[in-house]
Amino acid sequence: MFQFLFKNRISPTVAIQPRPAVRIVRTSSVRKIFAPDRIGLVGFHDPAFVIARPAEPFKGWLQERAQKLHDKLGGGGTNIAAGLRLSTELLEQTPPGVLRRIWLLSDGEANREVEGIMPAIERAKAARVNVNCIGIGNKFDEALLRRIVDACHNGKFVPITTLRELTDALLARGTSDAPQRLRHHRSETTVIACDCSLSMSEQMDGKPKIKVVEEAVMRLLLHKHRNFA
Repeated sequence: MFQFLFKNRISPTVAIQPRPAVRIVRTSSVRKIFAPDRIGLVGFHDPAFVIARPAEPFKGWLQERAQKLHDKLGGGGTNIAAGLRLSTELLEQTPPGVLRRIWLLSDGEANREVEGIMPAIERAKAARVNVNCIGIGNKFDEALLRRIVDACHNGKFVPITTLRELTDALLARGTSDAPQRLRHHRSETTVIACDCSLSMSEQMDGKPKIKVVEEAVMRLLLHKHRNFA
């Protein structure tokens, strides 16, 4: 379905067009960059691993990897600390002036490197990375996810049980901008850190939870491309 959306709503020549000019604005000591948004993907179960380094949302290889998250399921643990650390490492390579954001998606309780979670959050804060958490289904550790967002600047926690709710959560940042201001949108790099433990194969909203995530991420890529690329 999403291949059809991208094929028919986005020009097939987009990926080979010159990259839009980057506009840099300095307000007092703050350097802001206005350029296409980027999306990256990180998975975690026992270890954490890079699925896709941050790239513009119209990149074909990024879309393909977003639709194959189910291939990454495995392990017997949930290592949130490793997922946060690796996501932060990717975002630390983002140029100053670009907003940095992690969306942490988890459906269970952390049971690997639990003591490393808050140090990972401190590292994210030091790198000016905002962390939002999404609890998937009804077995996630709400207390932990709330602790994570409370330790961040302007972090937010969102529980979801449907594709619609997950899509709304991921798109909330962009849809709050008025249409006439989209061309002045400050560039943002987002890393989606997705729980890839085997429990993500369980059903939610009529399909495996990981499939719900795949569809929501594809909708996010489409939204980012149409508005901020």
